[in-house]
Amino acid sequence: MPPKRRALVGRSTSASRRMAASRAAETPEQGQVRRQEDRATHAASIAAETPEQRCSRVDDQRTRQAASTAAETPAQRQVRCEEDRTRHAASRAAETPEP
Repeated sequence: MPPKRRALVGRSTSASRRMAASRAAETPEQGQVRRQEDRATHAASIAAETPEQRCSRVDDQRTRQAASTAAETPAQRQVRCEEDRTRHAASRAAETPEP
């Protein structure tokens, strides 16, 4: 299936503003429930994919990521790499040592 075309790329619609206001007004618990339901929906969707659909999805992700990486400036790349280094260091520090 071809990707959906968005007519107002970069502009907010009344529906997106309404959703942003709804999310801003929700309690942390409601947000957690909403995100958990969203994760479950996505997991079910991915689990129901055929191998061809998965290949297509992964190829599309790869293409988008390559375009995004190619479009970034050297300064943006440096910031991204530094954030990655910080995140990886924090992840390693949180690991439990092996016996």
